[in-house]
Amino acid sequence: MAIFGSSVPSKDGLDLLLLGLPRDPLATVEGLIQSLASASGNQQSIQATVQAVCEGVGADAAFWFSRSTEKVSAMTGSRTLTPAWCGRFARAALAHSPTDREVVLLTTPAANSAQEPANGTAAEPQPHAALLCRNDQTSGYIVAVTFRTDKKFDEADAKIARVAYKMLLTQRSQIQNGVKQLLLGLVHSLTAVIDAKDPYTAGHSERVARIAALLAKKLGLSPALQGDVFLAGLIHDLGKIGVRDEVLHKPGKLTAEEYEEIKQHPVLSDRIVASIKPFDRLRPAVRGHHERYDGTGYPDRLAGEAIPLLARVLAVADSCDAMMSPRRYRPGLSPIQIDLVFTREVGRQFDPDIVAAFMAVRAQIYPPIYQQGIGESAYHAIDHIVNNLTDGSMMKLPAMKDAE
Repeated sequence: MAIFGSSVPSKDGLDLLLLGLPRDPLATVEGLIQSLASASGNQQSIQATVQAVCEGVGADAAFWFSRSTEKVSAMTGSRTLTPAWCGRFARAALAHSPTDREVVLLTTPAANSAQEPANGTAAEPQPHAALLCRNDQTSGYIVAVTFRTDKKFDEADAKIARVAYKMLLTQRSQIQNGVKQLLLGLVHSLTAVIDAKDPYTAGHSERVARIAALLAKKLGLSPALQGDVFLAGLIHDLGKIGVRDEVLHKPGKLTAEEYEEIKQHPVLSDRIVASIKPFDRLRPAVRGHHERYDGTGYPDRLAGEAIPLLARVLAVADSCDAMMSPRRYRPGLSPIQIDLVFTREVGRQFDPDIVAAFMAVRAQIYPPIYQQGIGESAYHAIDHIVNNLTDGSMMKLPAMKDAE
């Protein structure tokens, strides 16, 4: 492949880019503005942007190539291409493109992998030129191709593609910021609901979240997973809103029937979290935080490493704060007493590696971790979730379902 051009500098603003466009391409961009404004989902926004690039640069075909899944979508143009061919072509084009350019112009770009015939059939015609547009802030690439020998993409075409892509990024950023604020408000509301249900344990969820995040960091988990276990800690007891007050607040020993009702709260928590699509990845931790390492826990009686890792982390954090905190029927346990419980329950109730991590950071936990405000920590955790949402899961949050 021969590279013969690049985009205008990425620091240029949208207004400066528009000033250099001739009338016809400017009309294309104006049409894209209207399309993005009326798009009801991220996929529609991508489709509109790919189509605008295809028309604006005079390509025979254009498509979107996902960075994470390598799937092809939003195919458009006068030339019909198969998704399989587009995928092979995109991978070949990316392999021959410098990584420091947002818009790359290529000549004779088709690599051997894109030309190989399948089942003895003739290879598809080789494009004469291609344009590749990308940005680290989004999840995919726009690829435009032409099969006409009299057509080459030039700097004017690169500018059109750059403007269109910048518009998509701007819209995506606005949507993401809106979703982040919505989810942050939702987390605050959910923790308030939990505290209102049982004021005696107010602050428990926040402390569990902080202990769990501390353990996750000590275990060497990624910042994204540290954020996940923090959020899961905040909402792990949400299902208690479905437990009767007389059972939840009972000062004495529970009956077998009452204990069975209590044991349903992780299932109810999971059901509520399942209705919040961006929090889907938190469900295993929320559902499994009362599983035991020896398989005698609830609700699914999982054992050992079959218990999701973040659920095993939450189990230690949840138990730690429960033991530290005074209850109606007993005072809080001392650090020495808590250490003895964890030591006794290694390999029975708790994962040995996570208990070892707890012991390594116990000085940061005793005295108890009190509520310090969840805003900043929650925002960073949500930031990881929203920035990694798939193309189709960002736009709408389904209404929360009532616990049954």
